[in-house]
Amino acid sequence: MQQTFNFGHFIPISTVDWHGRSVSVIFFRGCQLRCPYCQNHAYITGSSEMDIEDMKSQISKTKPFISAVVFSGGEPTLQRDALIELAGFARSGSLAVGLETNGFGADVVMEMLDKGLLDKVFLDVKAPLDEPKQYAIVTGLNVDAGSKAAKNTAMTLDKCIRAGIELEVRTTVFRGLVGAKDIRKISQYLDECDCGNLTYAVQQGLSDNTLDMKDTEKFSRQEVLDMATAIKPVNLKDIRIRTIENGEERIV
Repeated sequence: MQQTFNFGHFIPISTVDWHGRSVSVIFFRGCQLRCPYCQNHAYITGSSEMDIEDMKSQISKTKPFISAVVFSGGEPTLQRDALIELAGFARSGSLAVGLETNGFGADVVMEMLDKGLLDKVFLDVKAPLDEPKQYAIVTGLNVDAGSKAAKNTAMTLDKCIRAGIELEVRTTVFRGLVGAKDIRKISQYLDECDCGNLTYAVQQGLSDNTLDMKDTEKFSRQEVLDMATAIKPVNLKDIRIRTIENGEERIV
């Protein structure tokens, strides 16, 4: 068994990362993407090895106060063995397991689903999945890598829908990068899926803590609201926005 993993940060108790639950959040270092608006860029690179058994001990200490563990990053699926080990430990303690992912590691997500280790996936869809060039721009990759990122994200989306677990798809809007046209295309794509337990959240990008876009004016809460209310869903039953002004608001 792998002894250590590349550790980013640990939040013992959070009430904002999984609506309706008190959770612990474990951040993994490393990511395949270089999104210019990334809010967690401190965890993209670097090395800070932590003993997996020590992380299990931290989970055990907080267990009386939480109902789930969420794995975030960075990109947790890059560290498959540690992720599966810790998810299995959480599940063995009757805790639910959530995964925040960019969708690139579709094979790891499928393995976790097959092993019954996931209760909810929070999937970042960065741009329209059928536009590889734009996906490359938004993810800071070359066209070939951007095309693969979009393809793998679509696969992850499909696998989660087929598994019937809770699924939240999230798109961050950022002026000059992802806007109303993109939200319309992504929502149409999602609406054509067998939505099931799918929530779509449009998130207001904030410039202050970004990787490369600190001088970009954010979309206002009203602009984000307009993007969400312009969605005319047939199958989507849960559409939300998140802004610095009003927090989370359910639109549909």
